Amino acid sequence: MLTIYRGPRRPIPSLIDLPLLLMSQTIFFSSQRPRRWWLTPLLLLLLSSPAPATALPPDQLIRQAVSQLIDELTAHRAELETDQARLYAMVERTIVPHIALDKVARLILGNHWKSARPEQRSRFAEAFKNLLIHTYATAVFGYTGAEEILYKPFKLKANERLGVVPTDVNLPGTAPVPVNYFFLREKSGQWKMYDIQIDGVSLVLSYRNQYRQMIEADGLDSLIESLARKNAKD
Repeated sequence: MLTIYRGPRRPIPSLIDLPLLLMSQTIFFSSQRPRRWWLTPLLLLLLSSPAPATALPPDQLIRQAVSQLIDELTAHRAELETDQARLYAMVERTIVPHIALDKVARLILGNHWKSARPEQRSRFAEAFKNLLIHTYATAVFGYTGAEEILYKPFKLKANERLGVVPTDVNLPGTAPVPVNYFFLREKSGQWKMYDIQIDGVSLVLSYRNQYRQMIEADGLDSLIESLARKNAKD
């Protein structure tokens, strides 16, 4: 049975501008799916709730985060709009704990991860983490949240380490967008996200395709320095 979460019936502004915003954050987008990728910061928003003391299964983690997100933005919007440092700190506190950054970094770099030195791996993971923080912080005030999220049936076997939470995101005037959240269970028992698939396209693979070209052209250090410069400007 589908479970539907209906968000507040308020307009979501600047939808046309969000793909351009994300492109400026060095995310690669397929020109055939320009209206889909503005969802990326929204999907990060869905994970932006404090990590629970006990490990929640992935589907419950997403459901809980949706309602907590709206409450936090409503309570602190004015302060966050005027204090960039506080905004970045809030993003790091709420988003980063839910993302398996080492796993994401390895998947994005692919074969280049194997040849990278330990300090390069660390620098890339840090630069990519800051990219996510700045992307979220830039986009957070562009909309209020999804109007309707359909949670499809989710089953998880005992001792399963990987899970996929399937959903559809519905917005006024658009067809439902299938969104799959990919989670892994760490040794601590906590579930963390390592990829989002939007309309059949993997966010991690999109980054990998773009970054692979940059690495092959100029090297991994050049990519890391480029990300660091971009983050410093933001």
